[in-house]
Amino acid sequence: MIGCCADSGDIPALEKTPRLDFIELPVAKALTGSPEEFEQLAAVMEQSNLAARAVNVFLPATFKVVGPDVSADRLSDYAAATLDRARRLGVAVLVFGSGASRAVPAGFPRERAFDQFEEAVRVVNDLASSRGVTVGVEPLHSEETNLLNSVGEAAGFLRERGLDGVRLVADLWHMQCEGEDLGVLDGLGDLVVHAHVAAAERLAPGQAEDRIEPFLRHLRQSGYRGACSIECKWSDLASELPGAVTRVREAAAAAGWQTA
Repeated sequence: MIGCCADSGDIPALEKTPRLDFIELPVAKALTGSPEEFEQLAAVMEQSNLAARAVNVFLPATFKVVGPDVSADRLSDYAAATLDRARRLGVAVLVFGSGASRAVPAGFPRERAFDQFEEAVRVVNDLASSRGVTVGVEPLHSEETNLLNSVGEAAGFLRERGLDGVRLVADLWHMQCEGEDLGVLDGLGDLVVHAHVAAAERLAPGQAEDRIEPFLRHLRQSGYRGACSIECKWSDLASELPGAVTRVREAAAAAGWQTA
């Protein structure tokens, strides 16, 4: 399955793109509005030929889950409300990136920060699992956060902390920013739940060189059988998206994925 990360306002353009399977919506924009706004989105998605398979941008930058001012109760209330809406849309995966929210403040003990993030993930996972949604922690490159920057580090964190049921999101662009070897994906097929791809400079696939094929090949060989979203910077979504989908499908086919 090939999808696209986009705002709800982009749905008309997305629906016109041949062979696009799903949309990945931003929680902080799509699922936190008024009840009336959400009902409008739900109605659009119900009529759409696209599934809302995943959601990302889980927390606003000002919603801290690491540092001196965190609240498990506030997080629980926020997560429960947004996950109820996600379930209404049929969402299967919640991408937990939110780099600013988990950034460790200067002078704050890093071990305490890891403990806090573990607690936050547990709170969200308990609520998500009861709603049939899988949480995927997304490693983000070091210009976006200073906690869990690589796939290898994030995988170790999930396993060492015994976060059963919580999975991992593999993002090609973040891996490239950190200079992480794609071989780290080997053996993680049981842990990866979702994938993101983009071309160089985070441009749309087809607009620049990319390493999408070897990335998808490593995932395939590791046993991963999930979906892949295009997450990039669009100059013109409507004109670039068809070529981007074609490029990702060609790379997936070359890597041994069954994408038809």
